[in-house]
Amino acid sequence: MPGKIRNAFEDPPYKDPSWHAFIMDVQETTGLAPRDWPRFRAGLKRVERRHTSRVPSNSMKRYLAETAFFCAAHWKQTPRVVRGALRDYLKHPLGKRMYAYTAAEYWQWAAKVSPEDLPAAEAMVAEVRAYLPSLDDHERWNTQGLLASLKR
Repeated sequence: MPGKIRNAFEDPPYKDPSWHAFIMDVQETTGLAPRDWPRFRAGLKRVERRHTSRVPSNSMKRYLAETAFFCAAHWKQTPRVVRGALRDYLKHPLGKRMYAYTAAEYWQWAAKVSPEDLPAAEAMVAEVRAYLPSLDDHERWNTQGLLASLKR
């Protein structure tokens, strides 16, 4: 899935009451992820319908896709679920920092759950390593630390 690093757009500020309400609504729904994945996904769809006209659509869809992917990877969902969530998430511009975090999370999931996904995860990590020189010192140090934590 190379070529997915694009400059991310800004989300509304957290102090925006509509965005804050949306974030809180999503966080309440994430409690379902480890116990009942179908209800969790249905809950995210309900949250999307409830907040459609209240928050910017692009930010909302990216945040929902991000939540679905990271919950799927963290709670070790099936390869079909994680691949689908990752595919949906990578449709949105992430920026270098979030792409690195996504690559690391995908790699950790693949190493534990789905070895057949490891080549794709390693390709994402290699892409992150390739853009390391373009980062400022602080971001490079943080990203190198993140990549160093990836162990089988």
